Amino acid sequence: MTEPAAGWPSFAETAFDLRIPDDIAGRFREQGWWRDTSILHDLLRVAAERPDDPAIVAHSAHEGRTTTVRYGELVRYVRRFSAALRSLGVRRGSRVAFQLPNWWEAAALTLACCWTGAIAVPLLPTLRALELERMLEAARAQVCIVVDTWDGYDCGAALEQISARLPWLRHSVIHGDRVPPWAIDFGDYFLRTPHEEREAAPPRLPSGADLDRVSLLLFTSGTTGERKAVLHTENTLYAGTGAGASPVERGWAAREVFSTPHPITGPAGMLYCVWGPILAGGTGAYQDVWTPEGYLELLSAASVTQTFMAPFYAQQLLTEHRRRPRSLPSLRFVMTGAAPVSPALARGIHDDLNVPVRSCWGMTEVGMGFRTREDDPCDWAAKSDGSPLPGLEMRLRPAPGGTGVCRLLVRGASLCVGFAQPGSGEPLYETWRHDDGWLDTGDLVRDDGRGGIRFVGRASRRIGATFMVPVAEVEREILRHPGVREAVLVGYEDERGYERSCVVVVAAGDRCPTLAELVAILTERDMTQWYLPTRLLEIPRELPRNENGKIKYERLKAMIVDSVRQSATERDDF
Repeated sequence: MTEPAAGWPSFAETAFDLRIPDDIAGRFREQGWWRDTSILHDLLRVAAERPDDPAIVAHSAHEGRTTTVRYGELVRYVRRFSAALRSLGVRRGSRVAFQLPNWWEAAALTLACCWTGAIAVPLLPTLRALELERMLEAARAQVCIVVDTWDGYDCGAALEQISARLPWLRHSVIHGDRVPPWAIDFGDYFLRTPHEEREAAPPRLPSGADLDRVSLLLFTSGTTGERKAVLHTENTLYAGTGAGASPVERGWAAREVFSTPHPITGPAGMLYCVWGPILAGGTGAYQDVWTPEGYLELLSAASVTQTFMAPFYAQQLLTEHRRRPRSLPSLRFVMTGAAPVSPALARGIHDDLNVPVRSCWGMTEVGMGFRTREDDPCDWAAKSDGSPLPGLEMRLRPAPGGTGVCRLLVRGASLCVGFAQPGSGEPLYETWRHDDGWLDTGDLVRDDGRGGIRFVGRASRRIGATFMVPVAEVEREILRHPGVREAVLVGYEDERGYERSCVVVVAAGDRCPTLAELVAILTERDMTQWYLPTRLLEIPRELPRNENGKIKYERLKAMIVDSVRQSATERDDF
């Protein structure tokens, strides 16, 4: 059984009233980085002009079929979901959480929250009860929508288990075939009940100052290993897609067909495959379960023009394409981020898929902040993570040592209005009230020589590429084991170049717990699967520390690398 969540401060209601100072907001509007019309205006305009054009193409391995939602249909469902939320008492500022896979309903719910004036709280479907409770508690969500089961996990049972400890949660909604009596059936209530017909007229579309209000709450592990809860507005999201930039700078024009294997309930997937397609009057294509062969079929069938994926997805895609080539005549480029692009990967995509690679840098607090331009050389993605999009400024603060490595600071139109973080010493960090709006990203970069950056590493202890591991949370759970005296999580690259986590342990007695035992503790606590460490390194006596008592993580990383090499040698000898 999951114990009550701890360590997360709940947002005060005033947090959702955060606004960027009027003079800064005015300047952003004058520059065209912000605007006075909503994404819903774009949606309705395209639906009026081209109602039969595909807005979403979603392949569900879960259901074994591909669904095409056209613009006219999407508007109808966004109105219906918005009216359904209002019938449940959702009003401006209410928080609506939804934990759904890459299904079209997740995109429609995001847009419905905009129309209702609610704050959307999208959650990854792989989260388990422990994290789900912490997030719902922090957001004080009034409505939570989950899939019945996902990847063998009973999400509905998890929600029932924790809901008794969440007094703000008024309505639990379950999408799927197994809906218990205590929950609202998403299919019956949201999909098949025409709530929109019972309203005299839909509420007015948000506009003007409405677009500067908090509309989205996203969770990320943050730069210290502690999770953050990040607050965005429609306008910061608009700037985070690069919509105020030129097509050469942002990489898309009208009727673009975007695709991504990343979750659309995460920041990258949402901006790229929910916001981007509507702003372009194009199409978003995605699948709910990643398979490289299925994704290649989707790229071909949906006539995708560009796809965003982390390098490890791109490498798998390339391997599958080499095994069985497909024709991708519409594809213009592959964009990748979250980790550096290797020259070999860039060459492979160029030679085998016949398209260039574009690279980008972004984070939950900023959106897509940097990208290589359409007129950059084809091999530039292997040398740079791009230049800042219009509306975003960068500052490079030299790191000690004089090696050219710098800490990356950013500020601008796509910067979130604030975030909360346990253990930070303050319940809410208002970005524009600190350091003149400059945010330390926690990343180490080099100047690429052309006004952009090349990612070097993390000044922090974050682990992961696409999905960041909340390091401090995992460590706290591991320290519950009576056989553990000290434990830290350290990132390392496995044989395929993927970043994994190794738990470094100092035993409390004569015997160090095994990796399986520590993973079992995390699993029993319902911790998310991709948080689990994949390797264990035992350190005798104590962790290496410097004269100030700080752990020497670089030394630990070197020890892990030696351990990995030794294991590989032993396998070869065997």
